[in-house]
Amino acid sequence: MTTRPTTASQEVQKRFDDAVRAGGKQLDLAGLHLSELPDWEAWPSDLGGLAHLDLSYNLLTTLPECLRNLRQLESIDLEGNGLASLPDWLESLSGLVTLYVGRNNLTDLPRWRPGVFDRLTDVDLSGNQLSELPPWMAELPNVLALYLRDNRLTSLPEWLGNFGRLNSLDVSGNDLGALPEWLGRLKGLARLSVGRTGLSELPRSLQFRSLEYLDLSGNRLTQLPDWVGTLPVLRELDLSGNALSALPESLGTLAALSILDLSRNPLPQVPPEIQGAQAAVAFLLGVQADPVQLWTSKMLLVGQGRSGKTSLLKALQGLEHDPGELSTHGVHVAGLELAHPRREGVTMELSTWDFGGQDIYHATHQFFLSERSLFLLLWDAQVGWEESKLYYWLDMIKARAPHAPVVLVATHLGPRPPDLPLHLLHEAYPGMIARSVAVDSATGEGLDELRALITGLAADLPLMGIRWPRSWLDSAQSLRQRPDTHITSEELQRALDEHGIGDPVHRHALATALHSLGDILYYPGDEDLADMVVLRPQWLTGYLSKVLDDPEVRLNHGILTAEARRRIWHDLEPGLREHFVSMMDRFDLSYRTSEHSNVLVVELLPWQPPAYGDVWDEQPAGGERELRLRYRLHTVPPGIPTWFIAREHRFTTGLHWRTGVVLAHPDGEHRALLSVDRHARTAELTVRGPYPHDFFALLSDGFEETLGRYPGLEVTRLVPCPHHDQDGEHCAHEFPHQLLLQRLRRTPPLVRVECPVHLDPPLDVRQLLQGLEPPAPERSVELAQAALEAVQHLEHAVTQQHGDVVDQLRQVRAQQQSIATEQQRRFLALARMQRDAQEVVCPSVVSVLPARRRIGGVLPVKMLHLHLYCEAPGAWHRLPGVAPYEVRLSSEIRRTVLPYVQRVLTVLKYAVPVAGAAVGIASEDLAKHLKADIETMEALIEGLPDQLHEPQHLVAPSVRVVRAETDAAFRRMQDLLTHLDPKRSWAGLSKVSTPEGHVYWLCPAHATQYRGLPGDAVSPTA
Repeated sequence: MTTRPTTASQEVQKRFDDAVRAGGKQLDLAGLHLSELPDWEAWPSDLGGLAHLDLSYNLLTTLPECLRNLRQLESIDLEGNGLASLPDWLESLSGLVTLYVGRNNLTDLPRWRPGVFDRLTDVDLSGNQLSELPPWMAELPNVLALYLRDNRLTSLPEWLGNFGRLNSLDVSGNDLGALPEWLGRLKGLARLSVGRTGLSELPRSLQFRSLEYLDLSGNRLTQLPDWVGTLPVLRELDLSGNALSALPESLGTLAALSILDLSRNPLPQVPPEIQGAQAAVAFLLGVQADPVQLWTSKMLLVGQGRSGKTSLLKALQGLEHDPGELSTHGVHVAGLELAHPRREGVTMELSTWDFGGQDIYHATHQFFLSERSLFLLLWDAQVGWEESKLYYWLDMIKARAPHAPVVLVATHLGPRPPDLPLHLLHEAYPGMIARSVAVDSATGEGLDELRALITGLAADLPLMGIRWPRSWLDSAQSLRQRPDTHITSEELQRALDEHGIGDPVHRHALATALHSLGDILYYPGDEDLADMVVLRPQWLTGYLSKVLDDPEVRLNHGILTAEARRRIWHDLEPGLREHFVSMMDRFDLSYRTSEHSNVLVVELLPWQPPAYGDVWDEQPAGGERELRLRYRLHTVPPGIPTWFIAREHRFTTGLHWRTGVVLAHPDGEHRALLSVDRHARTAELTVRGPYPHDFFALLSDGFEETLGRYPGLEVTRLVPCPHHDQDGEHCAHEFPHQLLLQRLRRTPPLVRVECPVHLDPPLDVRQLLQGLEPPAPERSVELAQAALEAVQHLEHAVTQQHGDVVDQLRQVRAQQQSIATEQQRRFLALARMQRDAQEVVCPSVVSVLPARRRIGGVLPVKMLHLHLYCEAPGAWHRLPGVAPYEVRLSSEIRRTVLPYVQRVLTVLKYAVPVAGAAVGIASEDLAKHLKADIETMEALIEGLPDQLHEPQHLVAPSVRVVRAETDAAFRRMQDLLTHLDPKRSWAGLSKVSTPEGHVYWLCPAHATQYRGLPGDAVSPTA
């Protein structure tokens, strides 16, 4: 090997060595802040075949001429440097396929020879100061993507209309003023960005039938032409920052539309309860056709039990005071009418929610404590503000609805006058407390002041006075007036249809909005709950409260038996009882135990932990590692950690209590402990095993998903110091997780940190974060390769009858399985990048095998067979006995499929064949299938033309992958699969939303493992 560059930093030399070891095809020097390059003269013998060079985000102002010796170079990325010009000799790199020079200081480009770069497919000139494009660019016949964003162009050259293969064009941020008609010649455009170009109208020629993404943001459009609604495959439309006051009706026919940005336009307000692009369009079109203002909102009464919530509400309604008023169990919903303070003749209606104050109900109430409402927090003046737990209730409101106004209401006025440290409460909860008042419901003292205060605050609530489609409001009102407590989903559809809501998209949008507003409970994506629509949520919570109040269930440590359900819900038919159990599961209040007739109600778990030390502290023969992360919360709200215990019950060990749980991975090698200290307001997740990283990542996702139910919850994540003292106890010091990340983002990174308790030796920040943060793509591959080699070595030792390595092999196999699972989960996360979970329309894991078939002639035709894989992380497998999709091999199919195969193969080659037992196949047979697919796909990749190879940094997520076009390969494959399977049957795969918020397409065997889990949504098609 030749002499290494002498001027290179250690990091540069490491990347150089890594590139040589990997075959010398790719060198990544991105983000190193280099002002000059190392000694390039020494490199060609080691990197003479270099195909991909990434120098982006450095401090380069010139390029050394020795770069011209890299004749095999296909891709060069110079983005984010300080280049004021490009050298003339760069044209000697005539084999370039991609040229990225965005975000430099270029004012013009060299006058290179026409045709010299005839292989270029991707050109990025964004973020420079170009005022014109040079003539040689007219001779680029193969360009697929051209990025000219944020330059100084005032017009586009007409020769651009000859780029017949152009798929993506971005000219945003240029002062064009108008778009030329000849742009319509680009019939193959899938992505067009013309934001911030000063447009006031759009030419009709832009009706591209293939257009999937259209950015019109930041222009001067006052209306949108009807033809925008005729784009059959349009998925993303950005209209933000224009002057649109109405939308064309044709927009409602965009069946593929999934992402729509209408912000910063003078359009009617779309409430956030209207979820999804098509729903927003349906709402706006309905408002345009026949609008009506809605003067309703919600008022929530909360506080400790017996604080007088029900009595106060009755007093506000003008009803007679009842000194013997019974406590509210669950929630009581009523109404309160008030005259609008600023609009004569307008009556506002507040939907009032009176919540039972007993502690046991708090977890169920959280689902109805909605943002955009008015809160009355009542406290008993005779027992005092501390006994009334004002801090606790303010913490709850802050966590669940951080921007809602709160009125503090002192009740039970008497000998002890209301007294509280209001200034301290204002300091602790800035902007939350609107006023503090004192009211006596029996005498009426303070009642007029409170009513006036409520009236003024209600008039300013976000939902008050919003324009809605009249047909939607009529339909909603008809549902509210029905005497039924519940109806079937078919009855709901008929009821909406009778009021003119016949379009399925409109029906779904309205039903979803009513669910979000708390008017109904409707779960169309849950097969156990989809058939019933609850019209009276308080009716349901009343029955759930009976379970929480039942002393026998409490004495039975939260086990709700079938006999107990019959006793408690004796007035319900059996079908309704089962539906209520499913609803409790959906709310994470319970889960079905291994004895399926029994249900564990997690809010009734005992406070005392069981004796779990033997299980948790068991030390395997081969040793193990431990990962820990501590969460410091501003409060421990209801449902933490009980909701998590319910969500993750598929890992249960039977060891759980009100503030903790011990979980075990199905591999038998890994276990986890989550414990919450309510007094210290902390939670800690610890995972142990030979390679705990993947199980930790899965459970931390689940816990983060649980915490996410409280948008205002203040969470600080802490990494405990791994040192131990002389007694073997953990060090008490904690490193803030965010600060560790910031150290690594510094230039240069600060990779060492000192524990103030154990000063020596300093700790490696990367080691502290290992397992808590996903590894870099190249590190992930290194770990997978090392684990594979270790397994192979130990398997050989076992065959030589070395019995002492059996335990070692078992642990390394567990490590290999964990790494493979982690890789597969990250691949799927990238595949769904920038897409909402419910908009994942097809599977992502595909194996591709060559085939031949005779079609109308003697010579066989080259074909490709596409086999869908079940996406169960750690258990990817081809579906047995399912015919593949078949497509004729062409240059376009080659360009679509083979780069995608390259990505899949990078992850699939480290897969472990563990799915056999689950799907009824012998593991040996599964291993053979997997091995055959991998070998065949590798052979396909070897024959892949160089210009189709994709830079490896796109194989898995990384910090640099920020451009929207990086998911182009996934989108192209998705389009192909949708074309091959227009009915979207996907060979029987089901879309599953997991309790941790992930979305996978699974075979029936693996989908069954998620059925009935809280938060899951299993559907046979998209």
